[in-house]
Amino acid sequence: MTSHPRVRHAWPAVLPLLVLPILATESTTLAAKKKPKKPDSSTTAPAASSSSPEPAPAPTSAPEPPPAPAPSTSKTEAAGGGTASASANETKAPPEVDNTDTREDPNVRYYFVGLRYRGTIIPQFLMNIFVDEGATIYTNMAGIELDMRKGDQSMIPWIVYADYSMGDTLFHQKSGMPTGVPGDPGNFTIVSSSVKMLYLGLDELWSAHIDESHHWDFEFGFGVGIGFVFGDIVNNWVYVDNSAMPTSLKPGSGMYSKFYYAKCQVPDTFPGCNTTDHQNATIRKVGNYKEPSWFSGGSVPSIFPNIWFPTMNLRYKPVKQFEARLGVGFSLTGFWIGLSGDYGLEKPEPPVKASSRRASMRDML
Repeated sequence: MTSHPRVRHAWPAVLPLLVLPILATESTTLAAKKKPKKPDSSTTAPAASSSSPEPAPAPTSAPEPPPAPAPSTSKTEAAGGGTASASANETKAPPEVDNTDTREDPNVRYYFVGLRYRGTIIPQFLMNIFVDEGATIYTNMAGIELDMRKGDQSMIPWIVYADYSMGDTLFHQKSGMPTGVPGDPGNFTIVSSSVKMLYLGLDELWSAHIDESHHWDFEFGFGVGIGFVFGDIVNNWVYVDNSAMPTSLKPGSGMYSKFYYAKCQVPDTFPGCNTTDHQNATIRKVGNYKEPSWFSGGSVPSIFPNIWFPTMNLRYKPVKQFEARLGVGFSLTGFWIGLSGDYGLEKPEPPVKASSRRASMRDML
């Protein structure tokens, strides 16, 4: 069969239309495997002469979807009443420090500075170990202290001023020599004191927690100190004076309780006012005689060591920056009761700012 001349001459024009889709598919596959070179501007694509445009190559991968917007936390947007949002530069408020959390790190030393007071009772029965008569005396002691505390143990250096003043008090010498005079004035004397002391000392205390919040502690320990003595002790001999003058004193009990005794003055020659009326006496102690100190060859100590044992306290710490103590105990001078209040130098750690946290994270990364 002979082909129609028009059909025979149409094959060259139809053939490119059949081949171009196949070539386009193969070129797309090759473009995925090999990066295409930049097109040369000096040459033109062979498909430009074709009446049908070349299809665009298929994308190698699907584009990623844009990130979803962060949900808004604004109360106004949630209520539908506005579109305001929080600023990106806005930082959160720093966390509040609980000042009532008084727990202490056992590996950290805490410092407190404050005032202390102690009142000492010198009971008459302690005096009667050495002399008869006498009286119960109350003395005051006040000063400053520094509490250095670590691991439930406190070391407290302190400086205090103590007043051991005493008015005219009648004493009777034990086993005194009888003078043969009714009332035996040779064994009596009237003593007064204006003695003061400046103490330097140290307390060592160990504590046990009473409550879980560590506000209350029980403390037990001891204290040592040395006092520097100044002031005078006046020792005046007496004679029997039953006229009951306002300055005369009367024993509280015993066989001499019906007699009154007055101070001997310089010109007095009454029994009890002479050296022969007192055992081993060489100096007339009349007219408000002041006993000399150690530095002057006398018997009044210039330095007085003291020990406070036991020391028992109830410690209260309501907040980080304050502590108080109520204590009782015994010392060489008698029974005492004390009170102290100290300001704590403990400072709360400042909260870390958000920018500092971000910088720290950046440095770690």
